[in-house]
Amino acid sequence: MIERAPAPSTVVATLYCFPHAGGAAGEYARWVEHIPGLRLVAVQPPGRAHNIGQSALTSMPQLVSEIVAQVRFTPPFALFGHSLGALVAFEVARALQPKPLRLFVSSCPPPPLSVSDQPLHLLDDAELHAEIERRWGPLPAATTSDKDLLAAALACYRADLQVLETYEHVPGPRLHSPITAIAGATEAKGGAWQAGWREHTDGAFESCVRPGGHFHTRQDPEGLGRLLSDTVRSDLIRAERDVIG
Repeated sequence: MIERAPAPSTVVATLYCFPHAGGAAGEYARWVEHIPGLRLVAVQPPGRAHNIGQSALTSMPQLVSEIVAQVRFTPPFALFGHSLGALVAFEVARALQPKPLRLFVSSCPPPPLSVSDQPLHLLDDAELHAEIERRWGPLPAATTSDKDLLAAALACYRADLQVLETYEHVPGPRLHSPITAIAGATEAKGGAWQAGWREHTDGAFESCVRPGGHFHTRQDPEGLGRLLSDTVRSDLIRAERDVIG
């Protein structure tokens, strides 16, 4: 888990972030200067980065149970997840009490998911590497040039893809927390994905299209950070009014 925060006197809420498949908590470290008023906690799944010695979890129930047991969610808070991380954040939100102020889901289809004809996590390393780069772009040169780093990266992807491809949505009560669904402007299915998330909350629903493709989160961190910070601040104001009223 990576934690970054501005001066304590300026913090109004905590934003817990969940990485994409094959990603790590460090993905979010550079956001800190762009989310005024928010303490950032990036959740590091087992078997990633500095947790590489741990066994990576390969099912959504295991992963959610571990996160809920190990991470202290301090109210008021919101959750953000990108791609697979959005599904993880959604399931964590369902499991938590109290609930988050808001759930941000980025570049991810809503549950239930369609089943792939050829699960990627069953491919051998060479096939998996090729398919990752075909779908999501090349891995960093520093990773592909070192066989040990590449093997570790592919192991992380394989575990996360197994979480995704074996995920079974269990219907239950809809969230009361508002949901904001975010997609990149050039994502082919982004609009359909966004609309589908509306069915998972009884609270407010908003959608937002950001410049870029699937990894729009890397293109304009300042603009995205402003969106996240302003939205959470507005949620806090509404929550305070509800208490007073």
